[in-house]
Amino acid sequence: MNHLFKDIFASPTYIVLNVPSPVADEIRQMRRFLDIDRSHLSIEISLAGSNGLGTISAGQDQDFVFAEVDRIASLTKSFKAEFGIVEKFPDTGIFYYTVINPEPFKKLHNKLIESAIAFNPNPHQYEPHCTLRLAATTQFPEEDILRRIQPPSGEFLLNTMSVCSLEGPMQEPHLMHRVNLKK
Repeated sequence: MNHLFKDIFASPTYIVLNVPSPVADEIRQMRRFLDIDRSHLSIEISLAGSNGLGTISAGQDQDFVFAEVDRIASLTKSFKAEFGIVEKFPDTGIFYYTVINPEPFKKLHNKLIESAIAFNPNPHQYEPHCTLRLAATTQFPEEDILRRIQPPSGEFLLNTMSVCSLEGPMQEPHLMHRVNLKK
């Protein structure tokens, strides 16, 4: 390995589908209400990193990884999605929107599994979701969050996939690569 090599995958690096506006704007408002510390993060649905596949493994060539992401995007047609209900991952403080039809997400997740990209292990089964809150506590009872928070209404088009990392002690998001899905 070259001594000038900078491992851009040393920080936790995810592959996500970007949720477009105005749906993203509604979710950002909800995060400002439920978890102000998360409100600045991009609004997305993870394909690799948070569950199912883990984060991208360190030590890989970035051109290779980005070319694989581009190849997968070129094989994947843009698709519509719609958020379902709010749920909570067991034994965590993570609240999220489910998706009404998880199949297109699972197919894309499986393409990443079959790719030549190496991922870190992750003990959690893949469940497509959009995180609303990661905070350990809230001023609102959990039952109220689960019962009262409504998802943005209607379908939205998912047509971009991004590779992003969370860097530093504040876990600041950093966009590394973005590609359009097939039209």
